[in-house]
Amino acid sequence: MSETPARRKDLWTAALTAVFLATLVVVYVVDEPELWLVWAVLTVVVSGAVMVLFNRETPQEP
Repeated sequence: MSETPARRKDLWTAALTAVFLATLVVVYVVDEPELWLVWAVLTVVVSGAVMVLFNRETPQEP
């Protein structure tokens, strides 16, 4: 069974959501302001990078 690009993107989205929630729990438990800041910045950077990569794979309309 071959994976379609949409299926692969769905799996990446699910994985990113799981990692996001797991790291959120860790940061919440530790509760250090610097860690919150680092977590927030990394979350934005990783989410943005994944969005850019996904959009590059989308074919351009003529």
